[in-house]
Amino acid sequence: MTTTSKAEQAPKIEFPCDNYSMKVVGRKTADYSDWVIACVQNLAPDLQAHEVQVVDSRNGNFQSVRLAICAQSEAQLKKIHDVLMASGKVQMVI
Repeated sequence: MTTTSKAEQAPKIEFPCDNYSMKVVGRKTADYSDWVIACVQNLAPDLQAHEVQVVDSRNGNFQSVRLAICAQSEAQLKKIHDVLMASGKVQMVI
């Protein structure tokens, strides 16, 4: 029996990757979704803000911002994740 590591099982992304979906979840504030869009657009200028979906949680405490970019590299995706998480406003990036 051959064992494989999780890294070997992870799907490979071929770059550039059109329509790479992301979901950014954080505490709902008046400017949260606009802030997320601005941060991502700064690192992925091709983001189409009019296609972004903003969904409030059932209790209205959290908000998810669903968006898609043309991912250029693993480094770009890591940078977007790091910038969003370092803000303290974001709970998770999926």
